[in-house]
Amino acid sequence: MEHTSDHRVDEEQMHPDYRERETRFRDQAATLWDRESNARAQIRTDVSLSEEERMDQYIAVYGGLEKTLDELSGEIGREEGKAIQEATETLYGGAGKKFSEHLASVANVPDERLESLMATATRSGQGELARAVALTAYERGERGLFNSWAESNPERAAALERIKGTPGSAQFYTRTKLAMRPPKAALADLIPTPEDERRAAEAEAAANVTKYAAFFGPTVPRQVGRKRS
Repeated sequence: MEHTSDHRVDEEQMHPDYRERETRFRDQAATLWDRESNARAQIRTDVSLSEEERMDQYIAVYGGLEKTLDELSGEIGREEGKAIQEATETLYGGAGKKFSEHLASVANVPDERLESLMATATRSGQGELARAVALTAYERGERGLFNSWAESNPERAAALERIKGTPGSAQFYTRTKLAMRPPKAALADLIPTPEDERRAAEAEAAANVTKYAAFFGPTVPRQVGRKRS
């Protein structure tokens, strides 16, 4: 079978090697969600920032997260692309003059004779002829004959399962880069809440008390700056 961009695979039928790589990718990409959440909180709680500074800082952080996500998804994409290329070569990689001759001759064989020709090629040990018959059968929609040929050899059977169990590019994108893109904050998410402002004021007051006490001694009133009657 061919591995097309719209090939879809139910999750329970995905190839173990693919699931392992996708799980690794998701674990790595999940850290980006933590980094986004931490950056959002850090920017929001910094009451000294202007609105423009908040937006600029968040844009810079999020741009870095997107770059990292692109790198992670590119890595798994290359790994999966290589695996599919190798599996495809195992199934369809006939080459050389003899194979080309067999392919040309099989093109003239009626559908109803393909199975008997495959049996003859198998019994006589003509591997390239059998491959030519299998590929011709596949192109004509005779998938049963093609699958039987593929499954008769462990290496080809493994290649067939790899292709069957690997999502096409559309489903792959949905399950990886799209699914694991960190959430994006709205401007309102970056504005300090009343609680943030209260905590910032308390922290500033405590810092002032410590600063002045260090200079004037521990008798400095806690409410620094208020005129005493």
